[in-house]
Amino acid sequence: MVLVLIAAVGLLGQELPVLLTIADEQVTLEEFERIYKKNNNEASLNRQTPEEYLELFINFKLKVKEAEALGMDTTAKFINELEGYRAQLAKPYLADNETKEEMMQEAYERAQLDINASHILLKLPANPTPEDTVAAYEKITKIRGRIVNGEDFETVARATSDDASVKRNGGNLGYFTVFSMIYSFENVAYNSPVNTLSMPFRTDYGYHILNIHDKRPARGQIKVAHIFVRTPEGMGEPQKKEAYEKAQMIYDSLQLGTDFGQMAQRYSEDPGSARNNGEIPWFGTGRMIPEFEDACFAIKEKDAITKPFKSFYGWHIIKLLDEKGIGTYEEMLPDLQEKASRGDRGKYRTGRYISKLQTEYGFSEYPEALEGIYAAVDSSLLLAMWDGGDLKEDNTPLMKIGKHTVTAGEFTAYIEATQNRGKSRNPQAYVDAMYKQYTQDVVMEYEESRLSEKYPEFRYIYEEYHDGILLFDIMDQNVWSKAVSDTLGLARFHQEYRMDYMWQDRTDAFVVNCGEEVNIEGVRKAYKKIMKGKLDEIALNEKFCPSDTIPCITLTHLLVAEGENEMVDAMKGQSGLGPVVKNDDSSSFVILKEVRSPEPKKLDEARGRITSDYQNYLEEEWLKALKQKYPVEVDKRLLSRIKA
Repeated sequence: MVLVLIAAVGLLGQELPVLLTIADEQVTLEEFERIYKKNNNEASLNRQTPEEYLELFINFKLKVKEAEALGMDTTAKFINELEGYRAQLAKPYLADNETKEEMMQEAYERAQLDINASHILLKLPANPTPEDTVAAYEKITKIRGRIVNGEDFETVARATSDDASVKRNGGNLGYFTVFSMIYSFENVAYNSPVNTLSMPFRTDYGYHILNIHDKRPARGQIKVAHIFVRTPEGMGEPQKKEAYEKAQMIYDSLQLGTDFGQMAQRYSEDPGSARNNGEIPWFGTGRMIPEFEDACFAIKEKDAITKPFKSFYGWHIIKLLDEKGIGTYEEMLPDLQEKASRGDRGKYRTGRYISKLQTEYGFSEYPEALEGIYAAVDSSLLLAMWDGGDLKEDNTPLMKIGKHTVTAGEFTAYIEATQNRGKSRNPQAYVDAMYKQYTQDVVMEYEESRLSEKYPEFRYIYEEYHDGILLFDIMDQNVWSKAVSDTLGLARFHQEYRMDYMWQDRTDAFVVNCGEEVNIEGVRKAYKKIMKGKLDEIALNEKFCPSDTIPCITLTHLLVAEGENEMVDAMKGQSGLGPVVKNDDSSSFVILKEVRSPEPKKLDEARGRITSDYQNYLEEEWLKALKQKYPVEVDKRLLSRIKA
């Protein structure tokens, strides 16, 4: 299923003034002004007048036009890069930010309360059939009736609930707060008064009923350190006694002043916290088992330590490290933003957004078109082996959004392409689940296809990136890489303009550095041979260094301009032997051979600057050719309408 990208359209019924024409392409004053002001705002370091910027704009347009004429916008590389960027650019526009803000405010308000409730769950299979759903609903309605008629909730829960924890807690979830439960469950809990039994409601897990026991002001968050001794289910009495005695021994040691962190590292059977001196990350209501949580929040003073207490899992000893309240909305905002976008809250936002778009675009569907698909699917669909066959050619309308119609054949092709093994027990129920996802995909793709028309700022940024990719590619092809790879052209350019790359006066000299063990006067007497190249560094070391200290002389040949070497500058252009300069453990002197007159630099001596100038040359020549190929006409009178 692919929707054609709808092109940007101009304002209907308005003739916008045309500032310039490049061959057959018109550029309005509005387009130029928008781009000019974006690149010449108050923060710009080098602001230009509209007249100055116009030349740059024309050159930019010429290059992009040439790139399009060469088909550079049709290559797979260009299309993939542009569409990858478009997908990223579209994300903020394809979200219901209004609903997200509402949900964050709602979550913050709910964070002020902790709720205590019991529940009963009847599970539903993945992609349940209508028969599954009806049967579960009727069953949980009867269960609710038993409680309404006086049966004890815990007794009924233990007998009927599919929640695995019911054996331990009798259906009582303890206290929980916002984000502790899935959103649909949380909604019922927070919207139900205390001491009420909810009507049956459905979540992703199945059908529930809730009994609301209490709502209290939120406890906030707490940070503790923990020492744990396990007593797993099925442990024998002797082992249980040993566990208790171990916990008591640890507590006695702590009372005598032993460091809590060391005891946790040595004795705690919770490896995750033990390696961190027993410390547990900050937590709030509903994150721990009730008895553990209650014991933590019952501690009144920092660094206070509880006596050993027993839970379903074993013995615990707790040390209070810190606690804090809920915090302001602004303080909680990062956490609210992250949690409001994930899980079933994200699914709720998506569903609400889809509904808004369906209303906006007059979405309609024709479920009778699914009858042929229902009749055709079989167990092979559950094995991801179903073949849609001729149904993929069925042009019967299935749904319509705006002016776009989706056929039953397109949905058939979607089923065939996306089927997965083990997603359902029933082929028709699996089709329904896929239809729901497909509907969302159709709506979202239609909305994405209209972003350029619906949001001018999106269109502008997208067009800028489109042109920017083309500009980079064609500049690289015709200027940047060409200047580097065209060695013959670069050499010809250097030869023609070599007098623009001149050395100034440079001094040809040698610097001799001798160690302390060297008879430096003997070396200085040989300076003429050094000047003439008759004595190199190897020869100097062999002649003047003691045999056990070779090498002890370095000879450096310099070709330097004024200001580049102090010893050479001190000679003031006088050839011959310079004075000895003492260093920490050596001595140096300079031999000035000659002062060379200005001369052109060789290509390798100024390759970077020459290459840059060659690129500018190539660009200038290229632009001349483009202006011949694509005539440019400008109505400069319109520029006066732009306020710089």
